[in-house]
Amino acid sequence: MKKLMVAACLVWGVWHAAQSFASVPIVYSRCERATGTFDLTGTVTVNGVKQTVTRTLRGLDMYDVLPDVTNFFSGFAAPCDLMLRRPDGSEQIVYNCSSNSTKQNACAALDPQVSFDGKQIAFSVFRGTLVHNTANIHSQVLHPDATPENLGWQDLPSMHLQSSGAHLHIYDLETKTTDAMPFEKGVFDAGPTFIDHNRLAFTSTRDGNLSTMVFRTNTNRLGTRIWAIDTDWKNLELSSHHSLSQEQHPFTLMDGRVAYSSWQIFGGLPFRYANSGPGWFTTLDNLFHIYTQMPDGAGNFPLFGQHSGDHAVSYYGEDHMAAHFMTQMSDGRVCFSDYYRGNNNGAGVIICVKPEPKGMEGKSPYNVAVPADMYVPHDVVNVAPWAINDDAIAKPLDPPAVTVPGYDDPMLFTGKLSHPAALPQNGLMMTWFKGLCSSVIDDHIFKKMGKPTPPLINGSGSGTGMNLLTHLDKDIPGCDGGIYLATKIPSRHPSDLQLIVDSPDWHEIMGRAVVPYQAIYGIEKPAEIPRADRLVDRPELPAGTPFGLLGAASITDRETRPRGGVPVLESLHAFHLQGTDTIDYTDEELCGVRMIATYPNRGPNIHEQIANVTGERVAILGEVPVLHYAADGSRIKDPSGHPDTSFLLSFPANTPYIMQGIDCDGRTLNTDQSWQHLRPGEEKTCGGCHVHARPTRIQFVDSFAATPAYVIPQLGRGQVPLLTGKSGNIVTTRKVPGYGMQIEFTRDIKPIFDRHCVSCHGGGQPAAGLALDRTNGANHAQNTTWWCLVVDNQQTCTPPELRVTGMSGESLSRPFLSKYIKAFNSRGSLLYWKAANQRTDNRTDAQYPNDINFGVDHPTSITPEELGMLSRWIDLGTPGGAQELRDTQKPTLNLAATIDDDRIIGLRIGTTDVGSGIDPDSLVVCIQDGQKRCQNIPRKADVHEIITMTLRNPISNIGAEIEASVKDLAGNETHVKWTVGWLLAHNKEQVH
Repeated sequence: MKKLMVAACLVWGVWHAAQSFASVPIVYSRCERATGTFDLTGTVTVNGVKQTVTRTLRGLDMYDVLPDVTNFFSGFAAPCDLMLRRPDGSEQIVYNCSSNSTKQNACAALDPQVSFDGKQIAFSVFRGTLVHNTANIHSQVLHPDATPENLGWQDLPSMHLQSSGAHLHIYDLETKTTDAMPFEKGVFDAGPTFIDHNRLAFTSTRDGNLSTMVFRTNTNRLGTRIWAIDTDWKNLELSSHHSLSQEQHPFTLMDGRVAYSSWQIFGGLPFRYANSGPGWFTTLDNLFHIYTQMPDGAGNFPLFGQHSGDHAVSYYGEDHMAAHFMTQMSDGRVCFSDYYRGNNNGAGVIICVKPEPKGMEGKSPYNVAVPADMYVPHDVVNVAPWAINDDAIAKPLDPPAVTVPGYDDPMLFTGKLSHPAALPQNGLMMTWFKGLCSSVIDDHIFKKMGKPTPPLINGSGSGTGMNLLTHLDKDIPGCDGGIYLATKIPSRHPSDLQLIVDSPDWHEIMGRAVVPYQAIYGIEKPAEIPRADRLVDRPELPAGTPFGLLGAASITDRETRPRGGVPVLESLHAFHLQGTDTIDYTDEELCGVRMIATYPNRGPNIHEQIANVTGERVAILGEVPVLHYAADGSRIKDPSGHPDTSFLLSFPANTPYIMQGIDCDGRTLNTDQSWQHLRPGEEKTCGGCHVHARPTRIQFVDSFAATPAYVIPQLGRGQVPLLTGKSGNIVTTRKVPGYGMQIEFTRDIKPIFDRHCVSCHGGGQPAAGLALDRTNGANHAQNTTWWCLVVDNQQTCTPPELRVTGMSGESLSRPFLSKYIKAFNSRGSLLYWKAANQRTDNRTDAQYPNDINFGVDHPTSITPEELGMLSRWIDLGTPGGAQELRDTQKPTLNLAATIDDDRIIGLRIGTTDVGSGIDPDSLVVCIQDGQKRCQNIPRKADVHEIITMTLRNPISNIGAEIEASVKDLAGNETHVKWTVGWLLAHNKEQVH
């Protein structure tokens, strides 16, 4: 490789004396940086004459790519070494990729984290092949007067890693040995963080799910979820079952929670801004926000960004983009990078946030001056206001001049920041990326210098970055990352930063202090949070249960109303950024809750499998009323004096879900759009409905649902309850068989149209131009009935004289999918109004001059049950794909032990499945003997309960392993394996 430096593990000497500023040892990753110049030769046309021109170009590092939310698995500069740097400036190569990599077999050591005792370093090693960076060069890069044209793709000297997988490593500082988790090609295990002395959380693709398929896209990426494993690589567990897209770089906080960067692109969330015009979505990779969960995966909750950003500056001076790369300072502030994805090397600004109290996100959406401050924490600090997180090059640097070792000229740009890391005494170090640090180029530096702007300076690609740096003719970087200390916060100028380590040959990133946890936080380790099932003692959740409990004190104590109200016609912020009320309604209309399971995307070509607005398959687990009455027929009041609308439900654990508030006919009034899940044996309750900016009126323990008189609905037991109306004080229901109810256009909606609609809305001249009989072939094909109802926001299926005018003319924006359907909103949809023969959004045609009218009377023969099917189809996201009904959710399997005198004398195995149901004959229970051979115990699984086994020979060997697996009827399989030591330490029950 270009930089062998030395093959020995210990490297003495320093780049510059100033590097000794570090007062503690640090570990960091260094990735090869493209240096030198590049002679480009090509044929261009100047004044009508073709000529061959050679130009020496600066700025090869403009094409270096470093890890970020977009380039998380692959495509970043490599090789990368893991380095240990001592306070005296001496360095040791902990993991050497630069000397040992070839083009065919290369690696990058990244993501270091230090154990709580300061004696171990966990990190990831990505493996793959090295590929040359390429650029499609424009003719005016070679000659400023050339006729504009592209010269074609050119191989550049610099390289990036095309990864085939990643695996975890642990380096022991005392023994100087490295232990590695086995490498599995195609599996990416990365981003470790210690959650206990001997246990790691990390992100992995090993579950095999793909990311959400956002409406109007046809692509997915690998999905990542948070897993946990012991440092001896045993007791592997999937923690974040809720994650259906990606979670990246977990970090353990002082209070014991695990913070992580979560890609939130379900349903309407990507449509808070329309990049490509009405009906389209925002920059998807910028929708990474900071979430937290308990170490076992319970209690996931937003910490920052879920409702803020969207092309507007918040009170701390920045527009939230992608939040990533975390640390926590000694004073408890959580700091992270916030940057524009993909084009900026994961660099932008560093934001530090004081976490809000439990259950809170931040400022009330109804009290802030600008939407960008909705739910933003009250105490946010921008570490360096001179940095930017825009998709643009860094700002020109104002005086005083800043010089950096290794460069002859002072820096001309402020640069950008990333990779914050805590130091003792509330210190903070970070990577300062010096230079332009973006592929989106502008001419501001020439204007500041009073120079004319050369050709081909503004824009992206085509060699513009190299062209700019070559015209400047200064010895400065295009982008060069080095690790620096913040001498003051907020920093007023890059000159505030104090150099720790920065060589022009490398990008130094991902630094961490190699000290005991006590040295930074004053405590031995983060607070210990017990597993969710050990926090609960109630008969509904026995050891081994595959279920959990979810409850709320009220669904009318809510922050679901959009800031500014429900839109008259169109709005991008309402529903998509904050507030999901579908119509104007009063609390009296809120009648129940609908629990919806969301299934992960699996397999190739997801766009050929599903066609819906959610981006995933969904299934109704059940609908439950929340109107409670006393024996005398009066409404039960809660302690605040409001009618009690509490609930407590039991349903399958380890299943991603969302909730909807519904009326008594089962129609959506508000909806959740962030995946959640319950862990087996968990009881999760809250005080209200998305009340994240103030205390709730009451706590759950004070509600009716917390009393013995309340009967807990049991979902996921073979029947799905649905609300069907209200008669007096009775909310009526019906039940359909199954563990979850899916609805799909061809099976469930087309027959309704065929029976009741196509006689008028069919043939060559359908009534009102709405053809409901174009249902042959793939539903998502253009001009089919499904397409015209769900995709046609341009109103091409609607006769010109019947089209409505929105903010952008006849091209309708969200919440409209078409003239006929609002996303997730049956009561606001013209199609449903006509089927019900009434307007159902609590408005009248005369109320607003610029909305859609119901129009003339429209009698139908649709039955109430069919009308309920139509409303639920709309409210669930209008599913219409060819494989919409496929079960992709793995079954729930919980393995627990019965213990007596530190011996396992029996097993309790709970199983259930929300899709196709458990295959009882598929259960395998295995106890490994001394030779690690499997001794199978033949038993059948229960379809939704616990089976018990008494062991003939009790087990006390803590190293022995017990494993179990089960399949559902669709063939999805769940497998768990625990050591006896784990079960003894974490089991809920004991027998004495």
